[in-house]
Amino acid sequence: MEPVAPRQAWHPGAWPPPLRRAALQAGALAALGLLLAGAFHWWRADIAARLDRQRKAEQTSHQRFLNSGRERDNIERLLPLLRNLQSQGLYGEEKRLEWIERLRGMERRWPGLKLQYTIEAQTVQPTEKTAAAGPAALSPLGAAGGGRRIELFATRMRLTMTLVHEDDMLRVLEELAQAQLGRVSVERCEMNRSGGAAIKAECTLIWNTLRVYEPPARAAGGKA
Repeated sequence: MEPVAPRQAWHPGAWPPPLRRAALQAGALAALGLLLAGAFHWWRADIAARLDRQRKAEQTSHQRFLNSGRERDNIERLLPLLRNLQSQGLYGEEKRLEWIERLRGMERRWPGLKLQYTIEAQTVQPTEKTAAAGPAALSPLGAAGGGRRIELFATRMRLTMTLVHEDDMLRVLEELAQAQLGRVSVERCEMNRSGGAAIKAECTLIWNTLRVYEPPARAAGGKA
């Protein structure tokens, strides 16, 4: 074997063929080891992420199961009260068509009475108003902080009346209050006499009903 100059001893081209092959194999094995280590790390992270998603899904499913049991217990506990409120028109969907039929019926029965109305969209009431509404303070159907619950809703009706006698306004309001079509309250009323004998009255009424409501889900990170 010919001697190798010292300054060329570390140059791969100057190595003997067996040594070069051994070095190439060692480099290839090292690269393969790094590749396998990276693949193993990715596989372990993927498995951990899948297990975490599965755990969260199981927790969510378990919580829904618990909530459904609580909801069923609450419904059974509240059922007699809800049935009583429903018979008075206080629980369930708003009786919008029944309100209109009641007004038309009064027009047919009372000569000279004319009623015009506008009915706004129903809205859920804030918590503080619900707490002050008496029967509305019912326990939630779902778990605290979310899920379905019984809420107080309000619908504003603007009623314009053409009256024959001043007492007719009170008769109209009294019949609406006794109709058992929801809880009705008078927000404001004004009465005036036009140029002729007719009497005009304008009233704003608030119809309250209770029903099950599920608040829309909040986006992650959204403000409360």
